[in-house]
Amino acid sequence: MPFRWRPDGTFVKNLPNTRRIMPFLMHGRTESTVYYEQHIEVEKAWKFVEDFQKETGLKISILHLIIWRTAQIFKERPGLNRFVTGRRIFQRDGIWISFSMKKEMNEDAPIVVVKKKIDPDWTFEETVRHIQGGIKEGREGARSVSDKEMDLVFMFPMFMVSFFTWLLKTLNHFGWLPGFMIRADELYGSLFIANLGSIGLQPAYHHLYEWGDIPIFMALGTNEPRMALDERGRPAVKDMMTIKYSFDERINDGFYSIKALELLKNLVENPEMTLEKEPAKPQTDETLGI
Repeated sequence: MPFRWRPDGTFVKNLPNTRRIMPFLMHGRTESTVYYEQHIEVEKAWKFVEDFQKETGLKISILHLIIWRTAQIFKERPGLNRFVTGRRIFQRDGIWISFSMKKEMNEDAPIVVVKKKIDPDWTFEETVRHIQGGIKEGREGARSVSDKEMDLVFMFPMFMVSFFTWLLKTLNHFGWLPGFMIRADELYGSLFIANLGSIGLQPAYHHLYEWGDIPIFMALGTNEPRMALDERGRPAVKDMMTIKYSFDERINDGFYSIKALELLKNLVENPEMTLEKEPAKPQTDETLGI
């Protein structure tokens, strides 16, 4: 059915009218963006990463831990794994995370983007090995389907490029964009992560793209000392990472979303913690509006 079926999601029914009206009042992700900042203690997280590297010999970073934990959050709080297309709100099928990286550590090196489907029930090691495959392909210069599509498009005159762009946006609006194009495009997914800390930068609030359907952009910064409270409530200097989010507020209310991001912060700060230790409200089709 047009509008209500898509190859990457299921139409969310029975939403409150105050939520259903939002895509009609705010047409694009740009005007629907909410910005949120977190400061995460990373001492335990880095120890967890270092211990894992020693045990397995795999070279990883805190990015792998964040991707693993984020997938678990999307499972635990599925109302966060939604997107807006065609003035309608959809529940995404699967957890798809895109992340950018430099091919080499120099200013002139190109940035490549990797998109992976993450199973939230995987162990950390299973997640790492799955991610590593995509990173290796990106750094070795393997051309993605999107790269090949762009090569084909730019064989035509500029007015034809504008027409093709309009056509694809129209097909996406009606839910008629082929599934293989959605799966190949890094801007169709649950989340986009920019790891600016890996190149020594602090994060900025990144815009959300009108192309595609990604509703959340996460920018990671470098570690730096910050004042915080210790376990006894006393001021202390701690090694912390800043994360800045740009979030499409049409997909869910702020309370639900911020609580989910705070749970993510807690899980990254305490890598050994399991979700069972966190109080979680049971999710049903009725509470999700499906």
